[in-house]
Amino acid sequence: MPYSVTMLPSRGVALVVMAKAPQAGASKTRLLPRLDADQAATLALCLTQDSVRNVRALDARVCIAYTPAGGRDVLEPALAPGLRWFAQRGKDLGARMEHAIARAARWGARPILLIGTDSPHLPIENIALAIETLQADRADLVLGPAEDGGYYLVGMSRPAPGLFDGVAWSTSRAYAETAANAQRQSLRLWNAPMGYDIDTPADLARLYEQICTDPRLRDRVPGTARWLAEHSALLALNTVAIGEPE
Repeated sequence: MPYSVTMLPSRGVALVVMAKAPQAGASKTRLLPRLDADQAATLALCLTQDSVRNVRALDARVCIAYTPAGGRDVLEPALAPGLRWFAQRGKDLGARMEHAIARAARWGARPILLIGTDSPHLPIENIALAIETLQADRADLVLGPAEDGGYYLVGMSRPAPGLFDGVAWSTSRAYAETAANAQRQSLRLWNAPMGYDIDTPADLARLYEQICTDPRLRDRVPGTARWLAEHSALLALNTVAIGEPE
């Protein structure tokens, strides 16, 4: 069963979902013009819902760090109850992640993990293994590298101010520059398995093909699977039927 934040000890694991409220014209823009602005926004919401649904199965208190300022009003009705909420703060992604980590640390949470909402299809075991690695003190920092040169997960046993300084976000250098910062700070780095984000039509086609052949994946991303089934013709995807999530 999912874990409510009220069921966890005060010094439990904090898992922060960095969530952007879907907005037509500002969500999943790399899918435009293949999708229209409203379709891209509805897909973004499905990805967010599936991401939160999956991590609630972990023994962690799930927190939503939302943006923009009014994003909670959009996201909260679409997500499960029992979540902790706070607004993102900072001029770029690195500053916002550093703020989220510091916020969770003030609650006494250890370790602290951050994920985005672009990869709910990745095995939840990747996150569980990151938690285990940090709890066993086998690493100070865990990164989940993505094929595009970024990363889908960051986990820390304690805050490390400056870890994200100078990182070129949304480029193929983001992972390498973060890892270099970690080395300069003498942080022990462990890498979770490689993954990929859902950003482009090619990513959607790849995910669709995987869903068609893997019922377990379909069950893991039911909202996204349903959305893909409804929009397969528009995206010129393989017409094999996905079927309904169990």
